[in-house]
Amino acid sequence: MNKEQKSSSNPMISVVVPVFNVAPYLERCINSIINQTYRNLEIILVDDGSSDGSSEICDMFERNDSRICVIHKENGGLVSARKAGIARAKGKYAAYVDSDDWIERDMYDYLITHMLQNDADIVTSGVYRDYPGNTVCEFDHFQEGVYDLEKIKAEILPAFMYTGNFYEAGINIHIYNKLFKCELLLKHQLEVDDAINVGEDAAVVYPCILSANKVVILNKSFYHYCIRNNSIMAGGYRSELAGYRCIYKIIRKQIEEYKDQKMNLMRQLNYLMIYMLLLKEPQMIIGINTEGTLMPYNNVKAGERLVLYGGGKFGSTLHRFIEEEKLCEIVSWIDRAENISKGVESSIKLNDMAKESYDKIVIAVLVKTVADQIQEELTAKGIEKDKMARINVTDKEITGRGEWKALFGE
Repeated sequence: MNKEQKSSSNPMISVVVPVFNVAPYLERCINSIINQTYRNLEIILVDDGSSDGSSEICDMFERNDSRICVIHKENGGLVSARKAGIARAKGKYAAYVDSDDWIERDMYDYLITHMLQNDADIVTSGVYRDYPGNTVCEFDHFQEGVYDLEKIKAEILPAFMYTGNFYEAGINIHIYNKLFKCELLLKHQLEVDDAINVGEDAAVVYPCILSANKVVILNKSFYHYCIRNNSIMAGGYRSELAGYRCIYKIIRKQIEEYKDQKMNLMRQLNYLMIYMLLLKEPQMIIGINTEGTLMPYNNVKAGERLVLYGGGKFGSTLHRFIEEEKLCEIVSWIDRAENISKGVESSIKLNDMAKESYDKIVIAVLVKTVADQIQEELTAKGIEKDKMARINVTDKEITGRGEWKALFGE
């Protein structure tokens, strides 16, 4: 086999790893990449101004593995680090890994095989969401298979950002569980503003899907997304409205090319933006709507007695907002063991509560798979479905809120 044939059958994958102050997790991450069964990797570690020893860890790995390249730069955020890495990439294919996560040994072997067999632009797979003491597996909501341009338009685009179930996307929003043709990823990554630090995956993934000629969907997980109580996303909220507008503008620009599907694609984009607002600007959504129910729930009435199930970032914000505005009475605030903190009690408390002591159990989580688990748990306890409340936003509520249109530049 000559050099040209070998290159085409065993092409290089550039793996970009943004690094910022993750010293306790960084070696696990890098080891999971260098130990891949697929060996033709270029591993680009982008040290984004770390000050906790992460820089030195990157340099150590670079000395020991010729496939590793380290970029040291001033802190500019995740988008800036991804741009710096992908701009240096030499591989025909490219992927991202977050530096506090890790991947299964056969991830890139499996993805590149399907990429080459089908001459695909994108291969997408599942994600393991690793919570302390609990793992949830997420997949795309389409059948496993190969989708050419005709099938992308007919089957994927009608539901790729929103399936009809709130906060459920047809194609998983995450970027790190996917393999891309490098030129496609580079084009759309460079369009994203460095200042964005929420929704940055959506700003690249969905334009890439809209630009792709062939996509392969795999119902198998390799990527371990590790949720930590002290992670950046687990922290407090700060305004990101400029970032949301940028994301909206980027995706809308791609949508303009699909005139025959524009109405449905814009509807999906609106739901995506509402979901992201709930992640970081929930105070813009929470409240009593014109129907007299608690947004973003459609079966919780003002003044009802609530058990709030969820002590994470959204549950905490919902609890604070309800208490401050006196929208309802919270009789108990509970969660699983990993989220118990000051004011939050164990979900076991439900076993001792009379069903007459509350009107609704409000499931205050934004991840659908986790909400599904909680609902199954409550059902197993004999709690009726009409006693549970899950997030639900309707078309009427979206189109009826003029300030959301103004927010995104409608």
